[in-house]
Amino acid sequence: MKRLKCKIKKVLRNKSIKEQILLSMLVTSMMAAIVLGIILFVFSKRTIERNHKFAYEHNLQVSSSIVDIYMTNLINMSRTLLNNSSFKKALLAESETDAYFSSRNSLTLMSVLRELGDQSPNIQNITIVSNSGKLIFYSKLNNQGGKMQHYYRDGNILESDWVVAVDDAIGREVLYGDNVLFDDGNATFSLVKQLRNPEDGIAIGYVIFNIKKSMFKNVFGSGKEGYVTNSYMIIDDDKENAEMVYFSGDENAKEAILEDYSNGQQTQYLFSECYNSESGWKIVNVINRNELSRDSSYIGWITILICGLMLVVCIVAASGISGIITKPLAVLEKTIQFVGNGKLRVDAEFDESEIGRIGNQFKNLVNNNLELHEKLLNSVIREQEAELLLLQSRINPHFLYNTLDSLYFMAVIEQADDIAEMVLALSDTFKLSLNKGDKLIAVRDEIQKIEAYMKIQNMRYHNRFVLHIEVEEKMLNQKILTFILQPIVENAVCHGLEPKMGDDCSIRLEGCSREEHMVFRIIDNGVGIDDFTNLDKGYGIRNVKERIYLFYGGEGALIFNSWRGEGTEVVIRIPIIRAETRKE
Repeated sequence: MKRLKCKIKKVLRNKSIKEQILLSMLVTSMMAAIVLGIILFVFSKRTIERNHKFAYEHNLQVSSSIVDIYMTNLINMSRTLLNNSSFKKALLAESETDAYFSSRNSLTLMSVLRELGDQSPNIQNITIVSNSGKLIFYSKLNNQGGKMQHYYRDGNILESDWVVAVDDAIGREVLYGDNVLFDDGNATFSLVKQLRNPEDGIAIGYVIFNIKKSMFKNVFGSGKEGYVTNSYMIIDDDKENAEMVYFSGDENAKEAILEDYSNGQQTQYLFSECYNSESGWKIVNVINRNELSRDSSYIGWITILICGLMLVVCIVAASGISGIITKPLAVLEKTIQFVGNGKLRVDAEFDESEIGRIGNQFKNLVNNNLELHEKLLNSVIREQEAELLLLQSRINPHFLYNTLDSLYFMAVIEQADDIAEMVLALSDTFKLSLNKGDKLIAVRDEIQKIEAYMKIQNMRYHNRFVLHIEVEEKMLNQKILTFILQPIVENAVCHGLEPKMGDDCSIRLEGCSREEHMVFRIIDNGVGIDDFTNLDKGYGIRNVKERIYLFYGGEGALIFNSWRGEGTEVVIRIPIIRAETRKE
C-alpha cells in the first residue's frame, strides 16, 4: 500500500492541477465502472445460478419419483420369484454335485424368467445362480447367450466380487451401476438379490436383473431445455469414488464433468442434485457455468459501456471546471514565485472565490508581515546593541584604568597585599570585559576573566569557592561571543553558592568540541533553582540568551538543568566560528 502511494505521488508530482483533476476523475470513474461491473456480474451470476439450481432441484425431485416407481417395480418383481412354488422347487431340487441344471428344472426356471422378463420392457436379461454355482440365463437378445458361456468353462461365478456384497445384504436388493456379469458397452445396470427360502431363511441362490439404462431417458424429460450444455447423470456415491451410472448430454464433456463433480470444487460446472432413497443414487443436473453467466456478462458489458459514456461526460465536464478552478491558482502560484524571488510587496488582484480569498489573505500577510518582521528584527538588534553599548559606555576605560592603577600602587606602598591583588584582579576583569569593543573573545581570555572574577569573590568570602576548569586545549584559541560564560558563572555564585551553608562550594567549567560545535558545561553544587521563570527576570541571563540567539541564530542553545538542594547545570552549545565566516 505504501509503495502504491509512492507511485501515485510520483505520477502526480509533475502534473498540473488541471491534469491531476482530469487524471483523478479518469481513475475514479474507471475504478467505479470496474467495481460496479464486477458487483453486477457476480450478483447476477449468483442469482441466475441460484434460480437455476432451485428450479432444477424441483425437476429432479420429480425425476427421482419416477425412478422410485421403476425401482420399486423391479424390486417387487425380484421378490415374486420366492412366491413361485415351481421356481423354488426347481432351484432346491438341484444337487450340488451336478455341474448343470437338469433339463426339466432348466425348462421350469427359464419359463419363470421369460414370464418375468415379459412384464417389463426395461429388463434386458435375468440370471439365476444356485448355491453351487450353476446358473440359468435368460436374455431378450439372442447374441448375449454366448457371452455367458465363459462361466461354464473358465471359472466359478460365485468367486465374483459382487457375491460378497450381496451376501452381506442378507436378502436385500443391491444395485450396481454397470453389468456385473459381462461388459455390454454400459448398456445396462444390475440389480442383484440373494434368494432366501421364506420357510427357513436359508440362502438358495441369486438372481441378477440387468436393466436397460435407456429407461432413464423418460425420467429426465426431453432435449436441452433451452441450454446447450445442459446434461443429466445418475451418480452412485456409495463406492469409494463416485461412479457414473447414467449420463445424458455432451459425451465429449463426460469425463470433465465427472472429475469436477468428484473433486467437489465445481468450478467449471454447476450441479443440482437430488438423492433417491430407493436406489441410494444421486440424480444430478449439470450445466456449464459459462453458459449461465452469458446473461450476467451481458449485463456487465452494458454497465461498463454506460460507465464509459459517463466517464467521457465527466472528463469533458471536469476539463471545463478545472480550467475555472486553476485560473486563480495560476495567479496565486505566480504571486508566490514573486515572493520567493524576493519581492516583498504583492500587487496581484484576486477574485472572490475561495482561492481568491486565500490569495488576498496571502497578499495582505506578505505585505504586512514582511515589513513588520523586518522592522521588528532591526529594532531588536538595535535595542540589544544599544544595551550592550550602554553597559560598556557607563565606564570610562581610561579613568577606570588610571584609578585602579593608583589604588594598586597605594596598596603596595601601604603593604596591603590582599587589596593590591584584588585591585589587580579587578583591573584584569574590566580589561578583558571591555575587550577593546570587539564582540568576540578568545576562549582563553574568557577563562582568564572568570578566574579573575573568582579571585575577587574568594577574597570577599575568604576562599570559600573552588573553581575547576577542564577545557580542551584546542578550544582555547577559538573565538566566542564575549560575555556569555562569565555571567553564567556570576549567576551561579550569587544565586547558587552564596545562599548555601558551609564551605563546600564549587564550580566546574567544562568545555569540549563536537564536530562543528563547542559545548560548555557550568556546574555548581549550590542550592539549585526553585522557579525557572525567575531566570528571565534578571538582566544578565536574559541578555546572554538574547545575544546568543541574535549572534548564532538557531545553532546556539542555552539549557538549564537544576536539582533543588543539589546544584545547577548550565549547557551552552554554540557553533565553531571559522575565520572565513566570522561575524563582526
